[in-house]
Amino acid sequence: MKKFFTLLLVAAATVGTMSATFVSAGTGRAYTFAQLAAIDTSGVTATDSGYVVTADFTIAAGDTLRLMNNDKVLLGDKVMVSVNGYADFAVPDTAVITRATATAAPKGFKVYDTNSGMTMKNVTMEYAGINFGSTNGHLAIDHCTFTLYNGKINSGSVVNYSSSCDGNTVTGSYFVDNTVSALGNGANTPVGLVVDNCVFLRNTTSKRNRPQINMTCGGPYDITITHNKVIGLAETTLAGGIGLSNMLGLAYTGKVTVKGNDIEDNRYGVAMIGPMNLYIEDNMIKNNNYESNPNNGGSGISIYDSSNKGNVRIKGNHIENSLWGITVIGAPTVNAGKTQVAADDPDYNPGENVLVNNGNNGELYDLYNNGTGTIYAQGNTWNVATQDSVSIEKVVFHKADNDALGLVIFMPAHQPNTGVGTVTTAAQVVETRYYNLQGIYSREPLEGLNIKVTRYSDGTARSEKIVK
Repeated sequence: MKKFFTLLLVAAATVGTMSATFVSAGTGRAYTFAQLAAIDTSGVTATDSGYVVTADFTIAAGDTLRLMNNDKVLLGDKVMVSVNGYADFAVPDTAVITRATATAAPKGFKVYDTNSGMTMKNVTMEYAGINFGSTNGHLAIDHCTFTLYNGKINSGSVVNYSSSCDGNTVTGSYFVDNTVSALGNGANTPVGLVVDNCVFLRNTTSKRNRPQINMTCGGPYDITITHNKVIGLAETTLAGGIGLSNMLGLAYTGKVTVKGNDIEDNRYGVAMIGPMNLYIEDNMIKNNNYESNPNNGGSGISIYDSSNKGNVRIKGNHIENSLWGITVIGAPTVNAGKTQVAADDPDYNPGENVLVNNGNNGELYDLYNNGTGTIYAQGNTWNVATQDSVSIEKVVFHKADNDALGLVIFMPAHQPNTGVGTVTTAAQVVETRYYNLQGIYSREPLEGLNIKVTRYSDGTARSEKIVK
């Protein structure tokens, strides 16, 4: 498929907006732009450059708006097309939607069908967006390009989901140089969504405090974000990589998966706010450090959950050159590696995260536990020459540094395989500590459930649960 980045401009100096509004009859008819151009009151005109839309119009419930192969649709200033029926924008080769003149700022398409939704394939859309509000239908986008969106139909994202719905997909598509986020939804409208094999490049060019992908999570809906490239502006802005939030504390049973993505050159890599079931696995997270004040951001992975109800699993990520590697605020359940349980245990996690050159102001910060919960982070490779407890302690901030914070259990760490056999001798116990579930430390077991941490003379440590 050929993708059109060239702007299509009408020769006329000005394309105005008509005040009249055409509304289809709702009789089950499918309207193409060629057919609309034959209706005097539609606001659509056929020209040598394409179909120029100079007025808002509405496709009623029961009807269809159909984009045809090789259509070029040019939207006038402030124009919004409302589809209360089905929007069929799937073409076999290519179609282009853009602005009508160099000064036009169109809105785009508002699709509020309750049952059918919208399909979009092989379309390039410039300067316009989609506000999707179907409740029983879904929006399927495949091999499309969205670029230079102006924020007019929705100030949050190019594609905005304004009603809760499931089955939405965005695959094989490009979002490039848009003024706001590429994908987003309201704080009270969680959706089910799959985002796979897409490129998100330099979005949020307005430099507002929004990530390129900005999704609310909650309810029974799964969100899966896999195998994408999320590349930022590579300059100091407020724009992040992937943002996942449940700021209203919505009930949730769904699963959020961020896996196999390349996330680079943003203010931060992946940020979670509020409770959810989140799996961050096998991502390349590099150079997400474009924050002028480290106290305000710059994490490879940021976890913030003041409700202390979230469940987060972090595995197999490469996190490099962030101001902070992994940061945690609040006390969600964070499992960044738990190898002390059997491999068939649901809590087993081999870790396998690699942390490289994460820090700021001359200090290295691979993992910063700024909450009160205990974090398991075993089986990882830390930014130290020797993967022992003394060395790793230098790049982890937790209870050992501030007694009000939670413990990070990071031993055993991943040990490089040298291929050379070693002779081992029995290590001696050098220290034993006990922590209760509130993170209170003692030299002796406390009443109830304890986490016993034993450190040995060879630099290793062992943790186990005991009950007094």
